[in-house]
Amino acid sequence: MAEMNIPDSNDHKVKVRVKRVPLRVDLTPMVDLAFLLITFFMLTTTLLKQKAMELNEPDTHGPPAPVSECQVLNLITDSLGHMYYWEGLECRSVNSISLTGDQPLKNKIKQKKNYLRSNCLYTSGKPKSLICLIKLMPGSQYEYMVKLLDEVVADSVPIYAIQGYSDEEVKAVNIAQQKIAMK
Repeated sequence: MAEMNIPDSNDHKVKVRVKRVPLRVDLTPMVDLAFLLITFFMLTTTLLKQKAMELNEPDTHGPPAPVSECQVLNLITDSLGHMYYWEGLECRSVNSISLTGDQPLKNKIKQKKNYLRSNCLYTSGKPKSLICLIKLMPGSQYEYMVKLLDEVVADSVPIYAIQGYSDEEVKAVNIAQQKIAMK
């Protein structure tokens, strides 16, 4: 059992100093464990997969497919972030449009699809597909192109392309910008 030493009252009180040894903790095993856990979780987790929009290049092997004036919806954005549209192959004038608000692009695409179903048909009676041409003016930001592409894809437009702009389109957009500035 345990033994207890009780000093006699006759003994002199002697102070005994105990030499204290500093406590040393070895952290090597803990660091090893931390690196093993980090390695384990890095190898077993699945990273977020990148989502990219698929852009197909046109087929240049055969003759170009004929395009009707009624199929085409042109979308153009300027350096200020304003978006415009016009219908058809030639640009005579542009109309302002936005992604949200009073006249969103979604409504315009829906109207154009309805128009194609009833008025723009092949000889077989099947409606022609909507074609959206996206154009960026000089100084336009990449962000605007992505927003337009997202909206076109979200509205299930079957054929869309990114094209360069013409001088007539630049003139029409400049006229529209002047009209907006006058308001």
